[in-house]
Amino acid sequence: MLKEIIKLIEDKKFKTAREKLLPLVRESTKNAELNYYSAVSHDALGMEREAIPFYEAALSYGINGELRERTYVQLGSSLRCIGEYQKSKAILEKGEVEYPDNLAIKTFLAIVMYNLNEEENSVASLLEALVKTSSDPWINSYRKAIDFYSGKLNQTW
Repeated sequence: MLKEIIKLIEDKKFKTAREKLLPLVRESTKNAELNYYSAVSHDALGMEREAIPFYEAALSYGINGELRERTYVQLGSSLRCIGEYQKSKAILEKGEVEYPDNLAIKTFLAIVMYNLNEEENSVASLLEALVKTSSDPWINSYRKAIDFYSGKLNQTW
């Protein structure tokens, strides 16, 4: 049944997936994957507030692997969407500790830092991600300088 639900989600049939998932989650409340996919189906339907408890349950019931990594990104993003900036930041920071190379986590963390008026940290985080991932020849030419300045945005010489 889970494979069928995953296929529905892949096919963007979120409402049908949600309808199939809710009774399954009620029967098996501690199933981390069912909670994760239920969160995804709610989230995709614009129901972030309803998705959040499912993401939280997925984490608390031990979701692992790539789904755990995705859960941090999506939970952090959903919390930010509803204005829960401090909670979003805490989740994304926890995700960053577990997955330090995940640039989606860093990017969403930068967005929420902006929302919290932590502009310097926000921009520094985005510059770090840019330097790590850009194949642009201009960025590559100035990679060392951008990396250096990212930690010293308010400093002058």
